Amino acid sequence: MSAVPPDNPFLRAVIAHPDDDLTRLVYADWLDENGRPERAEFIRVQVALAAGVTDPDRHPHLETRQRELLVAHDREWVCELADVLECPPGRWGGWVFRRGFVEYFHLPAATVAARGASLAALTPVRELYLNPTQTVDVVTLCRQPWLASVRDLYLLNGSSGLQTSGVTALITSRHTTGLKKLVVRLAPLVRANTELYARFVARFRGIWQG
Repeated sequence: MSAVPPDNPFLRAVIAHPDDDLTRLVYADWLDENGRPERAEFIRVQVALAAGVTDPDRHPHLETRQRELLVAHDREWVCELADVLECPPGRWGGWVFRRGFVEYFHLPAATVAARGASLAALTPVRELYLNPTQTVDVVTLCRQPWLASVRDLYLLNGSSGLQTSGVTALITSRHTTGLKKLVVRLAPLVRANTELYARFVARFRGIWQG
C-alpha cells in the first residue's frame, strides 16, 4: 500500500488541529475512498473510544476491533515513522496510537531534536518521553516550531539535572506555550540561581513536575 504523502490536505488538517476529532473523521473518509478501509476504521474506532462509549455492548466490541486492527496493521502504519527514525518498527523505543494516530513517542532526545520535524509532518506529536536527554538537545528542541504541538513533555536527564542553557531555552521558547505537563529535573546550579529559578517556576507554574 502506497504511503499517504505528507502534503495531503486532510493529513495536514489533522496535524494542524490535533484536538479536533472532526478533522480525523474527515481524513478517515478520505482513506475509505482511497483504498485504505482498515486504516479508516481504526481511526473511527479509536475516536469513538476516546469520546466515551455509553453502550455497554458496543464498548467491548470496539476494544476488540481496535486490538485486531493493531495486530494486523501496526507495522504497516508506522513504517513511514520508522523510516524517519532509520530503524525497523518495534526497535525504536515506544509509540502509542491515540485517536487513530501515533501521538506518543519514547525516544532519545537527540533523535527527536534531529528528526522531530520530519515526524511532526506525518503525525500529530502530542507527547514526548525523552530519555536520555542532554541539555544541548533541549536547546535544539526549543528552537523548532513543530514543538508547539506537544502537550506533555518528559525530559529524563538523570541525576545531574537540566543545566542553565536548557532551562533558559524552555523559558524563552515561543514553542513551549502549548505545554500542559512538563517533567524535568533541574540542576542544583539552576535552583541556586534565584532569578532564573523564579522565572522558570513562574513560566511553568501548575504544569511542572521535578
